[in-house]
Amino acid sequence: MEEKNKINLANSKAIFVLRIVTMSFAILTCVVVATAMLTRWIMDLNRKIKESNTKMAKAEARIDKFRKSRVKHILNQRKKQLKEEKAEKKRQEFENGKKPGEISSGEAAEDLDELEELDELGEIMLEELEDQV
Repeated sequence: MEEKNKINLANSKAIFVLRIVTMSFAILTCVVVATAMLTRWIMDLNRKIKESNTKMAKAEARIDKFRKSRVKHILNQRKKQLKEEKAEKKRQEFENGKKPGEISSGEAAEDLDELEELDELGEIMLEELEDQV
């Protein structure tokens, strides 16, 4: 009887150890599966973020290009307008009896100052747009 008790005791200890080992493997399997799933999820998320960043960067580049072209267009329109105003002034002075070359030095200086300010303004605006990029 004592031998049966010893055998039963040995069997119960072996079964207990097997249960612990089996449970350890089950826990390890769960951890590995969870880690693999999280890794895949993180990699997918990272890929989506990179794709959205490139799309945003492309859109931003297009917007900046449009802004720059718009600023240049506006500056060119203003220069044309100033030239037309100057030509109109000359025409009116000619009609009023002055010679075309008799434009006062003050008016010529004002025209030059306005053109220089316009060029400086255009350069400043373009620099600001480039700094924003």
